[in-house]
Amino acid sequence: MAAVVSEYLSEHNSSSKKPLALVLFMYALDHIARIVRVLKQPGGHALLVGVGGSGRQSLTTLAAFMSEYEVFQIQISSGYSMSDWRDDLKAAVRHAGEKHKQSVFLFSDSQILHETMVEDISNLLNTGEVPNLFDTGEQMAIGEGVRTRAKAAKMDGSRADLYAFFVSEVRKNLHVCLCFSPIGDAFRERLRKFPSLITCTTIDWFTVRRGWGRVKGSRQERGWGEGNG
Repeated sequence: MAAVVSEYLSEHNSSSKKPLALVLFMYALDHIARIVRVLKQPGGHALLVGVGGSGRQSLTTLAAFMSEYEVFQIQISSGYSMSDWRDDLKAAVRHAGEKHKQSVFLFSDSQILHETMVEDISNLLNTGEVPNLFDTGEQMAIGEGVRTRAKAAKMDGSRADLYAFFVSEVRKNLHVCLCFSPIGDAFRERLRKFPSLITCTTIDWFTVRRGWGRVKGSRQERGWGEGNG
């Protein structure tokens, strides 16, 4: 397995503007295998729980590459707004539903600017859509984009049928991977307020093993770190 994953890693790094500095010891391989299994399930989502620098985002990126899925991840800046957030959501959802492409929406709790973002993610996990994300014109454009496939599925009778087909495609093709830290009260509070974060995901704990920092310190920095949780 290590040789196969290493080959994928080399292929990813040769073609990506953001190469992954990973050391593929068994602990990393175990998590990659778990994430790939989740991504291969229709509507499979993951909650990756661990501290920053534990490799959650890097390993998810590699797992998505191995699965030939496109990764969507927001880029937080000083001017990033909730309008930008909804535009990013629209792009990910339309890619999965309208274009019928397997996709990964990778999101970290360090990117949460407002709890509304968590609510949107919760809705996406639970129903495959975010209420009021698209206006009427956008819904009509989406309907035309999926009409051929909807017709084959006998779901092209009305605009509502077309949008329902679109949502069903999103539920099959979009995989949400959440990278949350268990430290502090925010994690427990969010799970309490939005139970779908648990009920609609497969949980993978990125635990730090005893002695890991002493024995594998340099590898941990190169393999898990790069500021990538």
